[in-house]
Amino acid sequence: MTGERADGGRRPGAPLPRWPIRVVDVSASGVHVRRRSLTRDDLAIFAAFLGVDAMTAFDLDVHVKPFRGDGLAVTGKVSATVMQTCVVTLEPMVNTIAEEVEASFRPEEKLKVHLVHDEEDGLAIDASVAADDPLVGGVIDVAAVAAEFLALGVDHYPRKPDADFQPPEEGGEASPFAGLSKLKRDT
Repeated sequence: MTGERADGGRRPGAPLPRWPIRVVDVSASGVHVRRRSLTRDDLAIFAAFLGVDAMTAFDLDVHVKPFRGDGLAVTGKVSATVMQTCVVTLEPMVNTIAEEVEASFRPEEKLKVHLVHDEEDGLAIDASVAADDPLVGGVIDVAAVAAEFLALGVDHYPRKPDADFQPPEEGGEASPFAGLSKLKRDT
């Protein structure tokens, strides 16, 4: 079973594509990564990961360079055009997500929590270490980085610009259970 659905998409649990970059393959000047033309399946997988109805466009433009001698830093931008459902009208709508990408990865053994003495708070975690993500097996997955940054920009309550909520008219049903009491009276 490939995870295909009758409509050509993939089931929501399908894994993201993998675009690995190994530390040993990154020169001192870095590596430029550009992804624009994704397959329908990959767009559907990213859409499912983000919890949106569909994704119609994707653009990743990042630079991966060495970081602190044993890690990698990723900087650039990622954007996507997604279809969502307006929370007011329940109609489909198009949204654009555009996020700046900035992430750093270090080997797991270098990410042990370092406590430093802070005069105001006593002991605190060294933020320069806490900000790095783990570099597992000397490889980062640029697709996962793109998905995580796109997820930051998803509007979880999308609303069409012209959508206007109209509350129920006065004198209408007083509560959600009013319809049930009417049904009970009619029986």
